[in-house]
Amino acid sequence: MKTSLLIPIVSLLLISCQPEKVSQESATTEVAQRNSVKSINAVDFQNLSSKENATIVDVRTPEEVTQGKIPNALVINIYDADFESRIKELSKDQSIFIYCSAGVRSEKAAEFLISQGYTDVYHLEGGLGDWYRNGFPLEK
Repeated sequence: MKTSLLIPIVSLLLISCQPEKVSQESATTEVAQRNSVKSINAVDFQNLSSKENATIVDVRTPEEVTQGKIPNALVINIYDADFESRIKELSKDQSIFIYCSAGVRSEKAAEFLISQGYTDVYHLEGGLGDWYRNGFPLEK
């Protein structure tokens, strides 16, 4: 008789534990999505990076920057020896918008920031090529 009561109780415990596991998985997925690089096009980059709590970062070389850069962008050359220490000086409380010429270096820089605990990081898909195609201005 005791055995017949034990089976339903154990079954109930197993069933009641399952939804919590699912919600933990959902929470983990939500955190992963929030803590991942957001690749956006030039139009969205222009619109979102103009908000008050945003920092724009150009990771190109000084030679590339002489051709022009997105207005108000900080220049932190990804090839400099002190790149990691300089980019980690950016505030984690701000949205970070990163770009380069074609999008490869900026994506790597954005992924580095995510790995360092930054949560609101955007990367310009297609780099300045997409910026040019949309006719957005550069500053010299």
